Amino acid sequence: MIHIVIGAAAAAGFVALVYFARINKRQIRWWQWLITLLAFSYAVFVLEMVISFLEEGAARGALVMGLILGFLAVIWGVLLGRIVFCRPR
Repeated sequence: MIHIVIGAAAAAGFVALVYFARINKRQIRWWQWLITLLAFSYAVFVLEMVISFLEEGAARGALVMGLILGFLAVIWGVLLGRIVFCRPR
């Protein structure tokens, strides 16, 4: 059930991002949408991996992999937000 929630939240987040771009009249190129989609996919991958580790009973593995890959996901998200969505018009 949690897997469906993670997927639904990622899809809703992407739709909200598209809505934000249209409301603010941002001109976003195809390659920027591609790296945005890859970032969302990577974030879903990290969340699913942590949940899978926890379901298997490997809490320490979930913590280690969540910290390492989650840190990279946060950096990617911040860079994506600064470069693609918060640039001047």
